[in-house]
Amino acid sequence: MTNQILFLIAIMIGAFYARKYGIKAKSDIENYNQKKTNETVKTKNDYLNTNVFYNLKNMNNGFDTESIHYFSQSDFEIIINRIEELGIGILGIEPWLNGEFYDIKVVEDYGGISTDSKWYRKAFEEFKKENENLLYAASYDIQIPVSF
Repeated sequence: MTNQILFLIAIMIGAFYARKYGIKAKSDIENYNQKKTNETVKTKNDYLNTNVFYNLKNMNNGFDTESIHYFSQSDFEIIINRIEELGIGILGIEPWLNGEFYDIKVVEDYGGISTDSKWYRKAFEEFKKENENLLYAASYDIQIPVSF
C-alpha cells in the first residue's frame, strides 16, 4: 500500500512538472517559430527588392502598408518577366486605382499553379484591358530555405 501511495505521489509530481515545463517549452517553440517566420518574410522582401524590384519605382505613397510595393503597368510587366525567369510564383495580383482597391485575381481562379506564368500573364492582360491606370501589387510564392 505504501508503495502504491509513493507511486501515485511520484506520478502527480511528474505530471505537475511536465505541465509546468511543457507549457514553457510550447511557448518557447511558438516564439522561435514566430521569429523564424519574421526572418523568412524579411528575407523574402530582401530577395524581391534585390532580384525583382530593382530599378523600378514603388508607387505606394502611403495608401497601403509600407511593405507592399505597387507598380505601374509597364513596371509590373517587367516584374512578370523577371519572376518568370527566376521561377518565382504569383499567388495573387491586386491592382488599385487612385489609392482604392480595384480587384483581385488569384491562382485558384485559373486552375493553375503559382509558378505557371500562363495564369498570371492572362490575369494581367485582363486587368490591362479593363483599365490602363491601375497600380499593381502581387503576393509572391518564393521558396527560400530557412536554416534552423
